[in-house]
Amino acid sequence: MKKNSLLLLVDDVPQNIQVLGAILKNQGYSFALTTSGKETYELLEKVTPDIILLDVMLPDSDGFSICENLKKTEATADIPVLFLTAKNDTHDKVKGFQVGAVDYITKPFEELEVIERVKNHLQAKLDRDQIKKHNKELEGIVEQRTNELLKKERETILAQFIQGVVHNIRGPISSALAALDLIQAMRDELNRKIDAGISKVELKVQLADVWEILELNNEVLRKMAGNLESMLRKSRTDQIQEHDVYDLNELINQELEFLDVDLKFKNQVTKTINLSNHKLPVFVSQGDIAQVFENLIKNAMDAMHKTSNPKIIIESGSANEFHWFSIQDSGSGIPADIINKIFDPFFTTKPLKSDPTQLNPEPIGTGIGLQFCKRTIVANNGKIEVESEPNQGAKFTIFLPAYH
Repeated sequence: MKKNSLLLLVDDVPQNIQVLGAILKNQGYSFALTTSGKETYELLEKVTPDIILLDVMLPDSDGFSICENLKKTEATADIPVLFLTAKNDTHDKVKGFQVGAVDYITKPFEELEVIERVKNHLQAKLDRDQIKKHNKELEGIVEQRTNELLKKERETILAQFIQGVVHNIRGPISSALAALDLIQAMRDELNRKIDAGISKVELKVQLADVWEILELNNEVLRKMAGNLESMLRKSRTDQIQEHDVYDLNELINQELEFLDVDLKFKNQVTKTINLSNHKLPVFVSQGDIAQVFENLIKNAMDAMHKTSNPKIIIESGSANEFHWFSIQDSGSGIPADIINKIFDPFFTTKPLKSDPTQLNPEPIGTGIGLQFCKRTIVANNGKIEVESEPNQGAKFTIFLPAYH
């Protein structure tokens, strides 16, 4: 791990600054210091730290709103935030996870705890940065190859990306383990209070906090497990697809819930969701249909990259012997002269790389997303249709055989 990584300490209490500063300095880290929300935002416009240690209470703001704002901003969304909280302040810890923090450090500070928590999340951040660097290098190689090499290199990029994402779950795992530590501490606290004769009202409040952190932790673990299984399935070309009967509406709702972890999708896109009032049973591989849905949503988001007030309409229903779902965006649409090419392998209108120095860089493409969608749907005896008008966006509709 690089010891010259930059850490940002946000705290206005001199004693906290002194203690944490000494621990970080002894570990060889470089760190910056801010004592208010205003100073923090001003500093982040100039430098990008690798990790942020953030106090809950500041003179002009609170740490929760700062963290929430950072997670909504593209330039700072990926910076891990660790809250500085009192040892027994369960409410602050729960709220910290809710606004996007990956972990917490308890007061009074224990040197070993500070070192381990910072080290784990810093390593996860450095791993992510390294993966991004390798992906950019691979994209550069791809641009210099012939069409045949282009296909092979892009397949390599996809495989390495999958491996990188799997490797990158270290951060969420650390968060889940931290939540387990918190639950154990809450259990000990409850036992003491029960022995002291806790009232029913207070017991209910304490148990509500326990269940809340359990639900947060369970959601993290469920998403990690689903992602990992999906990535591994896609990386094994010789694997046997497991099919079962699923309600198409339920699959869509699960994917929408998962996609809401993307702050841009959650907060900056107006979504209209009109799903059928009836169950739509289909016999499919859940992971494959989930990937098709995610690919179409990603394409819709990319198509609206420079659209003001982006909108997505998601619908489902039945027609003849098929159940269907559709995704419609409010982008610029697909030109008529290429609409018949969009499902061709490695055909893309997006650049292979974007300028990372731009405030809002262009989305990049590999030309495999829509080809995967069509291949997957045809393999399930379905079909995919596209409708588009200039400046009216595009609408993709997936038809799957109804299961009776």
